[in-house]
Amino acid sequence: MRVNPSPIDGEALPLAGSSTVLGRDSGPGAGLRRAPSAPRPGQNATTAPANSMAAPRANDMPSAVLVFRDGHREDVRDYTIADGTLYARGDLYTDGYWNKKIDLATLNIPETLQANETRNVNFVLPSSPNEVITRP
Repeated sequence: MRVNPSPIDGEALPLAGSSTVLGRDSGPGAGLRRAPSAPRPGQNATTAPANSMAAPRANDMPSAVLVFRDGHREDVRDYTIADGTLYARGDLYTDGYWNKKIDLATLNIPETLQANETRNVNFVLPSSPNEVITRP
C-alpha cells in the first residue's frame, strides 16, 4: 500500500476532493481509478453543497446605471474606477464590448448617484485620487 501521495512512474496526482485507489492489487482492474464518491445523505447527485460565504457574482447583482451629461443612460454590471476613469467590463455578445473606458467627466454624477440609489445599487465614487473602486 502506498501512503505517500506523490506520483510514481509518471502517474498523475488526483484532483482535490476525488477518490483514488491507493493500494495496488493483482486482480482485474488493478490501478484503475474509482468514480467520485457517492453523495452524502441529504445531498442529491446533481447539486453540490452551497457555500454560505460565496461572493456574489456580477450576473447576480443588479446592474449600475450611468447617466451621461448628454442624457443617455448605460447599464454596467462589472466596473473599476481608477484615476478619474471608469473601466467597464462587458460581454461582446450581449453588451457589444469587452472593455469600455469612460471618463467620469462625461457623467452627470448627481443623477447617476440618484438613479442608482432608487435601484438600491451601491455606486461608490473614489474619495481621493489614489483610491480605486471595484465592483465584481
